[in-house]
Amino acid sequence: MHMRKLICTTWALLCLSVTASAQFTVTAHQEGWEDTPPEAVRKGFYLQKTILVDMDAQPGMEEVLVFGHDNGHYPTFDLFKVYYAIVDHYSKEVKYMSDVYVNDTYYVKVEDRNADGLSEVYISYFKDGEFSVDKRGYNLKTTRCYDRIEYTPDNHKNKKP
Repeated sequence: MHMRKLICTTWALLCLSVTASAQFTVTAHQEGWEDTPPEAVRKGFYLQKTILVDMDAQPGMEEVLVFGHDNGHYPTFDLFKVYYAIVDHYSKEVKYMSDVYVNDTYYVKVEDRNADGLSEVYISYFKDGEFSVDKRGYNLKTTRCYDRIEYTPDNHKNKKP
């Protein structure tokens, strides 16, 4: 009887540890892309994804680096603070860093929707970072904004902060 209890307890602990490990692996932030220029990383933010594209008419590609961190967990959604940086793929020079914005996804798309041969950045975010939920954490209410950013090196609005 004692042996059966020991086996059942061991089995339960093994199942619990596998489940806990899997949950941590799913929610853990990505870290460690060794080619990330340090000046592109803001404190507390972690690299989430990279997108290699041509964003200007100059030779060479650019990388759009998407950074983020948790901004709250709710029963049916999570919130994140997100920003992106445009980096020269070869020199690793930071060409542009966006403001930090709040969203419920790491939504950054890079596409050439106007078919001019150059990619644009499309983002979605909560207006002024504001949102509300009911007292139980459901029913997210916010005003969503959608922007298109066309990067050009000579545009004064694209200067590094």
